[in-house]
Amino acid sequence: MPQCLLVLHALEGVGPAARKAFFDAIFEASPEHWPLHAGATLVATGLSPAYLRDHLRRALNAEGAPELLLLVCPISGTPAWAGLPPEGEAWLREVLAEA
Repeated sequence: MPQCLLVLHALEGVGPAARKAFFDAIFEASPEHWPLHAGATLVATGLSPAYLRDHLRRALNAEGAPELLLLVCPISGTPAWAGLPPEGEAWLREVLAEA
């Protein structure tokens, strides 16, 4: 069953190849994702937070990226938000309803 994971990432200072590998790895884990901000992405996936973290770290390591901040945590229940565009809010509601 898919769950919604919040991925916080600090990609400042990594090269374009590492950045591309990171986002390719997110797409590989789930084509269903929503980039919230430059440092945050929501991912709908059946993977565990630890597995997704390791998957993303492998992609970064393959491009020689330095160790960086990466936090993956599930979103469940009834989260509150503000400032999401309507399509982002609809996406999040749909993903949470399926989880």
